[in-house]
Amino acid sequence: MLMVVIFITGFLVGCGITVAIFKQKCVGALRVDTSDPDGPFIFLEASKSIDFIASKKSVMLEVNLKNYISHD
Repeated sequence: MLMVVIFITGFLVGCGITVAIFKQKCVGALRVDTSDPDGPFIFLEASKSIDFIASKKSVMLEVNLKNYISHD
């Protein structure tokens, strides 16, 4: 029983550390708007400077899917 508790505790601590590391590496959000009939539109919301982003070989973005146009 003690081994199970130690395993679960280690797993949760590892997940927390992983989330904290990846959250720091995120440089902004990619917003996807699928409400327009012409097709989906993509917007970049950068939280870092453009010079910082351009100096990297690859970057990590959060993806936010939201419909901005309401069809009432």
